[in-house]
Amino acid sequence: MEFNFLDIFASAVVFTLAIVLTFVKMPDGEHWRAIRRMNKLLIICYIVMGISNIVTAILMGNDSPSPIMMVSILVVSMYQAMLFTATCVVFIYPKKISVSWLIINAVVIAIISVGIVTLVCMKGNFVEVGIWTGIIVYAAELAYYCRLFSNSYKNSLRKLEENFDEDMRDSLRLVKNSFIGALAVGICALMFVIFRLGIICYNTFTCIYVVYYVYLVISVINYRIESGYIIKAIASDEKVSDKSPDNENIEAELPPLAINPDAETQLSDALDKWVKEKQYVRNDQTVEEIATELGTTHTMLKWYFTNRMHTTFRTWRQNLRLMEAKRLLSDENIPTSAIHKLIGVADKSNFHKLFRKQEGMTPQEYRDKLKH
Repeated sequence: MEFNFLDIFASAVVFTLAIVLTFVKMPDGEHWRAIRRMNKLLIICYIVMGISNIVTAILMGNDSPSPIMMVSILVVSMYQAMLFTATCVVFIYPKKISVSWLIINAVVIAIISVGIVTLVCMKGNFVEVGIWTGIIVYAAELAYYCRLFSNSYKNSLRKLEENFDEDMRDSLRLVKNSFIGALAVGICALMFVIFRLGIICYNTFTCIYVVYYVYLVISVINYRIESGYIIKAIASDEKVSDKSPDNENIEAELPPLAINPDAETQLSDALDKWVKEKQYVRNDQTVEEIATELGTTHTMLKWYFTNRMHTTFRTWRQNLRLMEAKRLLSDENIPTSAIHKLIGVADKSNFHKLFRKQEGMTPQEYRDKLKH
């Protein structure tokens, strides 16, 4: 009996990754519960995939894939798509993926899988019917999960930007790339079955998904370390009415008489102190937390910047950060690559984009200009 040794190697890698995930400890707390659950499911997923690789190594050998092999790829891919999509969605919108959602999706996939396997086992023309039924269902599943992730991504981005009053697209890049990688693996599996590709293409596909599995584990570890602010925002219990455009306009247009003059003075003094202490370089606070720290409310803060400062809190803080960046760039002992973190901008590329927009040059070009 011949074996596909690349599958054996892939199985060893996947089992190792399952062990790594086992030792990844997620933070305690109610807000992280869904992510802890998904980490456990990913471990199971990796173990199942490792077993699947061993089975495939036996079935595939060095020959072209059989109908049973095609069906097994489709069935495994359906479950992988479900779990990987659920993982990515949980990262940005935990409440969207409940235990009942996972159970319903798993049961539906199981029922469809039994139907496909039954058709293939009947042989004759039913084999093609079974395979193409699986192809169509899997394609529909990928389309559904794309829409699910897209909607979750938009909702999470909106909530993050409302909470932190910043452009947060770069902050969600890791999760977005994880989903795109999962989608690419799913499409590769679909193409492999549709075109009945041979051993060379299958081995290429195996290498692609092993690389993705490694990337996903790295993403999980990085998320645990760096993304507490996402959990903070998406777990908040803001009322829908507070987030509606109509209410925002009402808040911004509150008549001056409705605002206590003493409250304005106190807020102005608090902002001066906040700037003097350079609190604007912090990037782990929501606007609600900043307002509380300033002794006011989110509504009052928004009204004050709109009607007294004639700008937005986001623009005002961004300008302060860029002013601090220019001051730091004058110090040759501070590496240019570290400036963005020192001023509270998490993403380097986002900092460069903001700096170039205001100054018309990159931070390094600005530093070089100061030398002359």
